[in-house]
Amino acid sequence: MADKYDVIVVGAGLGGSVCAALLAKAGVKTLLLDKNSRVGGKAIGISVNGFRSENWPTFGIPMEAGPFVEAFRRLGIESKLDVAPGSFAMMYRPKGGKWATHVDAPGSKVEDATVNFFDSWGLDPEEREACLNVLAEMAMFTPEQLDELDDVSVQQWIADKGDVPGPIRGFLATHSNLMATGLYELVSISEIARIMQVFGGGGETGYPRGGYGRVVEDITDALEANGGKLLTSTRVERIVVEDGRVAGVETKDEVFRAPIVVSNAGIHPTVLKLVGEEHFDKSYVGYVKDIVPSLGFTSVRYIFSKPVMEHGVYVATTEDSYLDLERLDRMRDGIIPDEIALDGVVPCHFDPEMAPEGKQMLLLGTWCTPDPDGKELEAVHKKIDEMFDEMFPEAVPYIESREGRVGPAEISKVSRDSVLPGVGGEAAGLAVTVGYSGKSKPDPKSPLPGLFFVGHDAGGSGHLASHQAVNSGLNVASVVRFYWMERRSVVRS
Repeated sequence: MADKYDVIVVGAGLGGSVCAALLAKAGVKTLLLDKNSRVGGKAIGISVNGFRSENWPTFGIPMEAGPFVEAFRRLGIESKLDVAPGSFAMMYRPKGGKWATHVDAPGSKVEDATVNFFDSWGLDPEEREACLNVLAEMAMFTPEQLDELDDVSVQQWIADKGDVPGPIRGFLATHSNLMATGLYELVSISEIARIMQVFGGGGETGYPRGGYGRVVEDITDALEANGGKLLTSTRVERIVVEDGRVAGVETKDEVFRAPIVVSNAGIHPTVLKLVGEEHFDKSYVGYVKDIVPSLGFTSVRYIFSKPVMEHGVYVATTEDSYLDLERLDRMRDGIIPDEIALDGVVPCHFDPEMAPEGKQMLLLGTWCTPDPDGKELEAVHKKIDEMFDEMFPEAVPYIESREGRVGPAEISKVSRDSVLPGVGGEAAGLAVTVGYSGKSKPDPKSPLPGLFFVGHDAGGSGHLASHQAVNSGLNVASVVRFYWMERRSVVRS
């Protein structure tokens, strides 16, 4: 006799774990399955030679509000969300100039958050006013205005404004990569504005003690405390379909039955592999194949023999450090732009227990294609190393190793399977572009009865990648619970 559940959630990433835990707390008999030996998906925790971290730099949980805070509140485990503040170094190099660093210290209150930006950009008073007007307009967008801008790209919105200072154009172009993990020409201006508004109202941001993997473990602990079941090292080979509707999942060794399956494995792998195209209308399959993936991300671990990196977070940009279509095409050929943006985190800056005493690790990386078979990574890593040596010459003598060069192939292994050419190693997921974000985000309820999607691909919007996955978990749990209650009203299981 196969094990029977009300809901099976496939994939214990942030979205799947939050969704499963909330369903269990609501009294739904829930099973959560993950192919890895540890939960977390893209946020999976790693341990290397006494250091703990994620595969790549991850940072930015608001301490007062936002999806993480809301998820822990709904699960009744608020006290477990232990987020530590830290110093944030913004590095900027103006054209023809040298790197300038402005630091947001933990607990600091800045009357005007634009001051550091404008100082590092070297703007004159007229340029400051022009840039301030752009940022103020974005901050004041109403929900209705944001909906209207879902189909307007960042590039188009800036172009329509006419002559704006180059640094603000570069800032928004780079943040199309940084915030939405998409390209300047394709990311919706509404998504960038929503993210800025959310972070502006969420209070000080920080990094969770123990890392993001620990956060997911706390969530899955809540799942089990509320009667749900978690099975790791359990790869789902197939989502079972009977009589035109979902009936459960099949692993290598077992079949688990449920009338509802929620997939955190990504829309592409779910529709095209786990379920199969034959169970969907051709037009829906075409729609799914057309959904554009986010950019990939690749990073390097720098191990130091002593603590030499002063701050917890480093973001380094220039006016011309963003990825657009042309630069991404050249990157595929191994031609790396002269200037790239870098994003870095020092986990032990927030939690000393995440590094051996007296040592330090920096995760530092940049954006790339999402192709697990991409050929550009060696050249990208070389560029990261060159920029690190240029920006932090005083730290170079203390480097013990440059290792852990993680990219789309490694991310695909712990998260979504690659089922289409050039896709699978996305830093965030799918649906980051005009036509697929905001009000046009893919529906978490699929056309196949009983099948739902959760995670970055569907059900959330207006947040950074990991936050959007949690936001999806919150939203999809409500949708699935209502669907489960509807079925109970007419079908006794």
